[in-house]
Amino acid sequence: MYRIGICDDEKNTCMEIGKMVREYAKQTVTELETLVWHTGEALCEALKTVSIDLLFLDIELVTTSGIEVGRYIRNELENHEISIAYISAKSSYAMELFKICPIDFLIKPILYEDVAEIIEESLKRYRRNKLIFEYRAKGVYGKVKYQDIICFSSDNKKINIVLADSVTAFNGRLKDILPTLPDNFIQIHQSYIINLDHLLECTYDSVKMSGDMILSISQPYRKDVRRQISEFNWG
Repeated sequence: MYRIGICDDEKNTCMEIGKMVREYAKQTVTELETLVWHTGEALCEALKTVSIDLLFLDIELVTTSGIEVGRYIRNELENHEISIAYISAKSSYAMELFKICPIDFLIKPILYEDVAEIIEESLKRYRRNKLIFEYRAKGVYGKVKYQDIICFSSDNKKINIVLADSVTAFNGRLKDILPTLPDNFIQIHQSYIINLDHLLECTYDSVKMSGDMILSISQPYRKDVRRQISEFNWG
C-alpha cells in the first residue's frame, strides 16, 4: 500500500489535499492510504514507527517548522526515500530547502492538477527505487537495489558498486552499463557514475555524496552535469 502523509496546522488544507488524493486514486484506480498530522512534533514522533512514501508538508508549522521536520527526516532518521512536497503561502525558501531535496513546492491555494502531478512523480520514483541492479562477480550472481547505490567507480577493467557500508567489484566498463541505468544515474567523470538521490552538495568541479564522499567532476562532463542536475526532479 502506497502511503501519503499530510501535515498542516490548517485543518481545511489537510481536508482539501486529502480530497484531492482520493480523487486521484479514483481516477487512476490506484490504492492510496492517507495519514494526517497537524503539528511537526506529532509527525516526527509518528515517523519513528510509521512509514510513508510521500509527504505533503506545511513549511510554516507554528512550533517545529516544516524545514526542521525535513532536516529531521533526512539527517536524524537518515530517510532519503520519502518524497517531500512542501506547502506554503510564500515562495522564498528555495536555498533553505536544497539539502532536503523536496520533490516540489506548492503555493497556496493548492490546485488538484499540481497534487496529481506530484503523486505521479512520487509513484514513478517509488517504482524506480524497487528496481535492482544485477551483476556477476567471480562467477557468482549478485543483485542490489538501485536506491542503495551511491555511485559506480571504475578501476582498470573492474567496476566498483559503492554502497554505504560496502564495495563490490565485478568485471565491466562504465560506458556499457550507463545506458541501462535509471535516469537518476549520471556520469561525472570517466571513472564515476553517481546516483543523484545520494547527492548532498555540488560545486563547479566536485560533488559531495552520502557518507561525505567527495568526487571530482572532470572538465568534459561539467556542462552536462550542471544541465542534468538542474533538470532532475528531486525527491
